[in-house]
Amino acid sequence: MWKNLTLPSATKSTQHHDTSLQLEQLEERQMLTLIPTFIDTIPGPVGHDGLDYTEINGVAYFGGVTTIEGGYDYALWKSDGTSAGTEVLKVFDDRFQVKYLTNINGTLFFYSEEGSTGAELWKSDGTSAGTQLVKDINPGGTTSLGIEPYFTNVNGTLFFTADDGSTGIELWKSDGTSAGTELVKDIKAGTSSSFPSALVNHNGTLLFSIPGEGLYSSDGTSAGTQLLSYIQVSYSLYPEPYAELNGTLFFFGFGSSLGTELWRTDGTSAGTQMVKDIRPGDLSAGASDLININGTLFFDLQSGFFADDDLAELWMSDGTSAGTQLVKSFSGVPTDTIFGNNSSLSKFTNLNGTLIFSATTDGDGGLWKSDGSSSGTQLIKDFDSNFEPVLKTLVEVDGLLYFNANDGSIGHELWQSDGTTMGTQLVKDIRPGSSSSYPTQTANINNTFFFVANDGVHGREVWLLKEGVEQPLIVTGTDAGGPATVRVFDATGTEVNSFMPYGGFTGGVRIATGDINGDGVMDIVTAPGPGGGPHIQVFDSETGQHISGPISNFYAYAPNVLTGIFVAVGDVNNDGYDDIITAPDAGGGPHLKVYDGQTGNVITEFYAYAPNVTVGVRIAAGDIDGNGTAEIFTAAGPGGGPHIRVLNGTTGAQMPGPVTNFYAYAPNVTTGLYVAAGDVNGDGFDDIITSPGAGGGPHIQAFSSADGSTLQNFYAYHPNFVGGVRVGSADLNQDGFADIITVPGSSGGPHTRAFSGVDLSDLANFFSGSPTNTDGLFVAGGISTVLAEADAMSSPFAENDSSGDEIHPEAKVSSSDTDSHKKSWWDEIDEFYQSAERIDKLFSGLGIE
Repeated sequence: MWKNLTLPSATKSTQHHDTSLQLEQLEERQMLTLIPTFIDTIPGPVGHDGLDYTEINGVAYFGGVTTIEGGYDYALWKSDGTSAGTEVLKVFDDRFQVKYLTNINGTLFFYSEEGSTGAELWKSDGTSAGTQLVKDINPGGTTSLGIEPYFTNVNGTLFFTADDGSTGIELWKSDGTSAGTELVKDIKAGTSSSFPSALVNHNGTLLFSIPGEGLYSSDGTSAGTQLLSYIQVSYSLYPEPYAELNGTLFFFGFGSSLGTELWRTDGTSAGTQMVKDIRPGDLSAGASDLININGTLFFDLQSGFFADDDLAELWMSDGTSAGTQLVKSFSGVPTDTIFGNNSSLSKFTNLNGTLIFSATTDGDGGLWKSDGSSSGTQLIKDFDSNFEPVLKTLVEVDGLLYFNANDGSIGHELWQSDGTTMGTQLVKDIRPGSSSSYPTQTANINNTFFFVANDGVHGREVWLLKEGVEQPLIVTGTDAGGPATVRVFDATGTEVNSFMPYGGFTGGVRIATGDINGDGVMDIVTAPGPGGGPHIQVFDSETGQHISGPISNFYAYAPNVLTGIFVAVGDVNNDGYDDIITAPDAGGGPHLKVYDGQTGNVITEFYAYAPNVTVGVRIAAGDIDGNGTAEIFTAAGPGGGPHIRVLNGTTGAQMPGPVTNFYAYAPNVTTGLYVAAGDVNGDGFDDIITSPGAGGGPHIQAFSSADGSTLQNFYAYHPNFVGGVRVGSADLNQDGFADIITVPGSSGGPHTRAFSGVDLSDLANFFSGSPTNTDGLFVAGGISTVLAEADAMSSPFAENDSSGDEIHPEAKVSSSDTDSHKKSWWDEIDEFYQSAERIDKLFSGLGIE
């Protein structure tokens, strides 16, 4: 099962505050983003760990667990990144993981155990039938696997280490056949093991190290397997012990009289030489990382054993002694006086030609970069975690760096960076709160980032980042009259979903949109109109079903409050998840409550106006000061003046600013107002959009929250219509400017319109429901994200009469309303009025004159 669990939002929105992973303009102004998605290969909380991956012809292969045969068995999996393309190739037993997956010229080699053979060498061509044991090297139930096989491809031949039971752990090779799988040389004769390690292909020759002896080379024959130098390779470097520069192999080698220093080899004895005795004498200059970036080697030096200094050093080399130089010293590195540094510089990674690395210094753990100069070695982001090794598993994918980091508040989670401070952002708090999802076993498979993480529900499962398309949506809710119905439309007016959250209840449904659970899919928050009680529900816009969590179904006030409720959604506490704001309609006091979207707890509650004001409060949420938290916009209901306020979302205090406490229309306008939030002028601050209630004309205004200026001022329908207009906002055409969405109130048909926030050109123009229905509507807009591979919004959803708890179960009614579409208007004013005349005729007798 695949499930989308987040949206790093790529556009400005009042409801979405996660940061963008990648922004790319697609056709029809749809935006590309990346979605962490997991493969729930094992039902329930049990998951994978210790996985290996490899890629062959665009397909990812990994060892995991399966319950296909009843128990929890190890298995070989493959995936093309889609649900249908993820399958088990072969089930093994529960004794040994499928490990050391390696691509040798399109054939997958790996170690696993089946039946009575022990852990042995296997291969696969990507089919179940083609997944076969290569050879039972150590016959019977004993494994042939040593400490690690060090699978290495040299000219299409697999070299590895194995133990056949008589020669110890020695060097082997295989061409993928049983007959062609053979011992290369018994280097340490007899049953003793030579333990070959750090195998590498250097210009078509195999090089490897023998502990206690030195560096060897091999052409695949016994006679051609020879000692090059009495220098042992330090094979614990990240991500591998070697770096190649201009055809020469560099490594850190150990010699008894020299300590551990930087060496180079061309594959010959004479060409195996120390580059520089950085720590003179037998002191060691051991490194944990060695990498070639654009022809320059970078490595780190530690304090060394039995040292009590607190320095770590970044070095660079051009391969010569003179060109091997210190770049920068880091002080405050944590030190163990017995074993030296236990954390310092690590995880060296090439990101677009720049060195990126982790450094733990002076009490902080940070992400750094270097161009090879001291001044160009700079902190990108400080994670401030008190010497804990906070940065792990750095992997570059398509120009971005992904890593596991702990910022001290949300545990170890998945982050991304483009090498800049602003571009270093949390991808998602996969396991919300202070617990860690701990992303590990990371890999770049065909430019797709795979990893293993634990969301707290499914155990450790395989995840990957997938391309997604941001899709603008328009949501309507019916006013009192027929069964309360929510409809979801794409930006063109095509209906993609509908449901009745309160069964047959006929008092209407008010709506707001946002991302409550942080999965990237737009959620729809509903509240009943008068007579329905304060019953708040939250639905997934894709499925029309309740989201999971404590906030999906609750009463905002005492159950006997029957005034009807208005709702708004925004991230008021800056935790990355949207929260729910409620306000009573006419008959109730102006008592606003803010509920935490993660816990359901009340963040704050207050009176928006004097406690004795009972005209009702209409609300919206937006960020007027650009600090990432949503403020609350309020407007009085019928009988109140056109008084707009903007209040702090966590305290209820009046916000400063030119339009945070003002009259949107003449003071004698007592129709009540509706209010929406959106960044109409694209300045990074949400603006205030207003419309009159019943009794006023369809006069829409948008005010700049920055300076109070009027951004837009127009009539959404014929000026004679006085049924009231409800407003919403979303960036429907993805141009970076919020657009204005309108629907008529009671006595108007379900005529839904969307106007460009830039020039009021017509973006959408359709009926939500039957054109003859005059109950009126409520409206909201938002952005949802669907996987690019299968756009869930491309066709109507399955029929769904009722998704929520019914207020009047006995009155359950299935809606038979159908939508009707009209040709859009364009921005020429004469054509606009011609269309308006046609609308007048259509609406004749429906209350719009």
